[in-house]
Amino acid sequence: MLQATETEIYKAIKDAITQQKLRPNRRLVEDVLAESFGVSRTPIRNVLRRLASEKLVTVIPYKGTFVSCPTVHEAKEVFEMRRVLEAAAIKKVCRTLTAEQFVQLKRSLEEEHEAHVQGDVFGALRITGDFHLRIAELAGNFYYYRYLEELISLTYVIIAFYGNRQHMYCHDHERILTAIRQGDDGLAERLMTDHLRQIEAYLDFREAATEPRSLADIFKSNAEETLKP
Repeated sequence: MLQATETEIYKAIKDAITQQKLRPNRRLVEDVLAESFGVSRTPIRNVLRRLASEKLVTVIPYKGTFVSCPTVHEAKEVFEMRRVLEAAAIKKVCRTLTAEQFVQLKRSLEEEHEAHVQGDVFGALRITGDFHLRIAELAGNFYYYRYLEELISLTYVIIAFYGNRQHMYCHDHERILTAIRQGDDGLAERLMTDHLRQIEAYLDFREAATEPRSLADIFKSNAEETLKP
């Protein structure tokens, strides 16, 4: 049987968190994860340390590692920082966007819409995050992308804990893209910050109690697919 690499394990666990298969406060047992991926505990520990550095999991001494559960204050801080960072990024992109880059962003919105039509809630959520990340990347500042990537991952956790699981398609991104294409940095900035405020307002900051599957069940199908020769 082939063993999963650390990169594959990292991606699988991170995807399980962002896709809400692993809910906040869920304990990640090293032995169970190691058995699920057919590896020793060493690569599992390395992956969990990496996820901890990204604030996606929390290590509690003598208790274990748990999927992070941002407090209300921490959740609000995430959105506050996203508004600051994304406002700065989008203003730069308004001055530099090329026709080819516009087409790429437009295609992303089409994929987002199609995911909603197909009922792929988490696929649409991922594409939404990619749209925001792409804008940060186009701003030409490495740190915009680096820190926004972490903030967006945390946003997924926040939505998993505080959000309604029924995500509705909105047209904010289309209006944002139109403003970028027109080079209207003031409008684009306002639309982006309003969009992020609406996402935050959508959260009710109450934990939705759900009974998750076992770790072995969550990663069984993923591991079987990943480890195919």
